[in-house]
Amino acid sequence: MAAHIAMLVALLGWVASPTSREIDETVWNVLIETVATSDIARMGTMYFPNAVLVHPKGTAPIDKTLERWGQQMAEAKAKGSKAALAFRFTMRQDDATTAFETGIFRYTVTDKSGVSTPIFIPFEILMAKQDGKWRILMERQFEGVTEADWNKLPE
Repeated sequence: MAAHIAMLVALLGWVASPTSREIDETVWNVLIETVATSDIARMGTMYFPNAVLVHPKGTAPIDKTLERWGQQMAEAKAKGSKAALAFRFTMRQDDATTAFETGIFRYTVTDKSGVSTPIFIPFEILMAKQDGKWRILMERQFEGVTEADWNKLPE
């Protein structure tokens, strides 16, 4: 399996750089944690104040988006549901101060009876590092894809 992943990574043309590993630790892992803990305030620190979400039906400022996501988190928590987030990448371009990454995220809601419902959303993220901190400038989400599409990407 590792050989297949290495071949896929080579074909896709990217290798996790030191900057990519830093982004993993300070952005992606934080987003995973904030979804798991329903911490919308901390999630908000991952975005520039004027960041934009682009989705299949339009665009929205991140402050309005975070407000909506926070309400959804609170409603889910009240119902006893939990959420989990995972990322897989198709491309990672970065340098010391800018990054553009694409892939699919898996967002899974598990209800209080233990039934899990995953969705798979392709994404593009544009980031910049300012004052030593990586933050998202633009997040673009596409129409959902299948689990088979998710499984094609390296872990």
